[in-house]
Amino acid sequence: MAIDFKTNQGELLAAFNDVVNDSSSTDWAVFGYDKTSNTLKVVGTGEDGVEEMAEELSDSKPMYAVLQVTDPNSGLKKNVQINWLGEAVRESRKGVVQRHVPDVERFFKGCHVRIAARTEDDVDEKVLLAKVAKSSGANYGFHKEKKKDYGPIGAVGSVYQKTDASQDIDVNSRNKYWADSEAAEKRRVGEEQQAKAAEKTRLEAERRGREAAESQRRDEVARSRDAEMSARKQQERQQEQEQREAERARWRQQQEAETEEESARKEAAAAARQENWAAERSRIASNKASFDMPSARDEEEQRAAKEQRWEEERQRISEAKASTRAAYAEEEPEEEEEEEQQPVQQEPEEEEEPQDMYQNVPSHSPEPVPVVPARQEEPEQDLYATAEEQDQEPEQEPEEDMYATAEGGQDAAPAAGSGKRARAVYDYQAEDESEITFDPDDIIEDIEMIDEGWWKGTAPDGKFGMFPANYVELIE
Repeated sequence: MAIDFKTNQGELLAAFNDVVNDSSSTDWAVFGYDKTSNTLKVVGTGEDGVEEMAEELSDSKPMYAVLQVTDPNSGLKKNVQINWLGEAVRESRKGVVQRHVPDVERFFKGCHVRIAARTEDDVDEKVLLAKVAKSSGANYGFHKEKKKDYGPIGAVGSVYQKTDASQDIDVNSRNKYWADSEAAEKRRVGEEQQAKAAEKTRLEAERRGREAAESQRRDEVARSRDAEMSARKQQERQQEQEQREAERARWRQQQEAETEEESARKEAAAAARQENWAAERSRIASNKASFDMPSARDEEEQRAAKEQRWEEERQRISEAKASTRAAYAEEEPEEEEEEEQQPVQQEPEEEEEPQDMYQNVPSHSPEPVPVVPARQEEPEQDLYATAEEQDQEPEQEPEEDMYATAEGGQDAAPAAGSGKRARAVYDYQAEDESEITFDPDDIIEDIEMIDEGWWKGTAPDGKFGMFPANYVELIE
């Protein structure tokens, strides 16, 4: 950067003019930089000569000084500019200050001598006065000159001698010299070529050695990296294999547990079904036997007996429902809860069959004897009929169809289109001849809802029998 004179220009010029003015008592002034900037300022002035000025100069700062001294030759006043650059100044700062010296010399005009100083010895008073005296144009005094005696003046002599080229120049020696010089040059060139070839060979060998070492190092790094990656992959594969084995073992254990649980549930359900069917068959057989017996009781006795049988049948159906719910509680808990909330399809209050069956008997008969056989008095299917079927006349289905299972071992199917239809959701295999078999999506027709857990219907193969109600869904 350029040096800054404008900031303190007035003070700089005032101090400089005091020094160069002969009428002023100030004989020196020192200038320096303001801290680390390039702004020049006045450091100090004085009247006691060189020694006082030297005390203001610092070894770690670049500075400038203007000094007025008396020339020892002429006795005249001389202005000396000192460019001070101490030995402790940083090298980077020295380069900047050296570019400022010409600007400082142009700013301080009127100095007769300019001196570059680095140490205190360079600004000694005797050294400064000697340099001022040497640079002075009047380096002698005319009053000191003395007359010299040079003696008589003679003719001017000469050392010139005429030369003979043929004698002075030896052709053979000249040719030999040039031949020797040419031979020496050839030897030098050959030696240089050999040295260059040897150097080239050496450098090539070093390059090949470095390349071989670098290639070997790269190969070692690559092998190490490949070995590490292979080990990592092997470890990952081993971990994956262990995880798969553990997953397979866990899956097998889960399958075995589910299989055992399913087998136990099926066994419990089958046992419950067997018990229910045994009780059902026993009850149907006993009812059939009681219905087949000829009765000579009067109308009141028959009504009392029928009401008692209906009460027993309702109690048995309630017990069968409770046992069926207990057997399938684990398999369909939510469906059982919904079924329990449904109202019973057949309520005792809706039974009007006794009155309908005997409505044709004359009330004035002294001995009312029923004309209809016992089987026609109370059809078995009315016990399990829905609310819609209860409105039909009891004569629509004969008594013999109800007890086909007790007599022939298989339920008789009702007339086609007389019942509801359902679609199979799961597959079911019949446990005995009283049940039917079906697959998913099979249509089961002529459904009779005997209770909440078991229904009767006709399978796709035409067989009529019982099946679990939670294995199908009704079709509207």
